Order: sequence, then C-alpha cells, then structure tokens
Amino acid sequence: MAYYIVLPLGCVMSLIFCISRAKGFSIRNLMLKSISSLCYLLTAVFAVISNPKASVYGSLIIFGGALGLVGDILLDLKGIYRKDESAYLKGGFIFFLVGHLFYSSATIYSLRLKWWIILLCAAGALLFGYLIIASAKIMKVHYGAYRTIVFIYTSVLALSMLLAIASAIYTKFLAGYTVLAIGLILFTLSDAILSGTFFGRGKEKPFYFFTNHLTYYAGQYLIAASIMFM
Repeated sequence: MAYYIVLPLGCVMSLIFCISRAKGFSIRNLMLKSISSLCYLLTAVFAVISNPKASVYGSLIIFGGALGLVGDILLDLKGIYRKDESAYLKGGFIFFLVGHLFYSSATIYSLRLKWWIILLCAAGALLFGYLIIASAKIMKVHYGAYRTIVFIYTSVLALSMLLAIASAIYTKFLAGYTVLAIGLILFTLSDAILSGTFFGRGKEKPFYFFTNHLTYYAGQYLIAASIMFM
C-alpha cells in the first residue's frame, strides 16, 4: 500500500523540483532535490516489501539508488559552492559510478546472465565510452581534466544500460527488465544533457536543466518500480 502512496507523491515532488531547478542552484532547490531523491529510494524500498520474492534484486537496486541520492546532493553542492566545484563533481561521478555497478549486479544476479552476454555488453560499453570522448568536438564539449573519469563513468553507465536491454531481449521483454531498460535509457539521456551543461557552452539554460532532471527522475523511478514486476 505504501508503495502506491510514495510513488505518485515522489513524482509530484520531482516535478516541482524540476520546475524550480530550471531557475538555477540554491539551498532551497537542494532540499527539494534531496526529498525527490529520497522518494525514489523509498519507492524501491516499499517495492521490495510489496514483492519480497525480488528481495535480492531489489536490495541491489536500493543500494544503487542510495548512492545516487548522495551523488545528487554532491552535484548540487557543486553549483552552490563554486570554490570546491571540482571536488563535488568528482565525488558525484564516483557515487553514481558505483551505483551503476549495483544496477548491473542486480541484472546479472537476477538472471544469472551467461558470460558471453556480459562480455558483449562490456565491449559495447567500452566502445560507447570511447565514442563519447572521441566525439567531444562534434558535441561541442570540453572535458579537460575530467576526460578520464568521464570515460570510466560513461562506460560503467553504458554497461548497466546495455545489460538491462540485453536482459529485456533475453527474457522476451519481461515487464520487470523492460521497465528497467527504459529507466536506464532515460538515465543515459539525462546524463547526455547534463554533459552539455557541465562541459559545454551555451547550455546552462532553464530548458536544459529541466529536461536533464525530468529524464533523470523518470529513469530513477522506473528503475525503482522495476522491482514490482520481478
């Protein structure tokens, strides 16, 4: 029952935050963001309670979501405390990176994926990361000192997305893995927009801030909701 309360409540809070965040960084927006992130984490927790047979998968998703919550806070602190911008940005990268390892582990463990599927996804993820770095000039972004961590993070992000897509195909689009795959595709789209606002020029505008967070929260809520369908 609690799942069906916190999910719509969280969606409303996240939409309020997305609208407010379009206006820029502030302590108020940091608080709204923290509440929004806590709601998708609670969505995952209550989903596990409602569907205990997915407890292992759900627990790994919860750990990934908890790390994402910390990453959310660090990335907003980056915009509030410009003096320590580099430290907060690197911290955000690291927390989200580890969070995606938990998402990948949830997929691999729940399906006991065959090694060759994992290997193909890993190869695809490395290629994805390389292409992101190689296309920097085309995308009009400059990674500078963050080039290495962007490559590592992007590869790990792509791995979780490709594993979810492969799992959806492998299970003939079973609801849980299909929802997870859509969630991670939206998460990846969100990071693509975020990359432009962080490392590009002319994209620190309300439209980009709004779409970045809208796709991000849509992705995270779908990842959390996937537990209910496992």
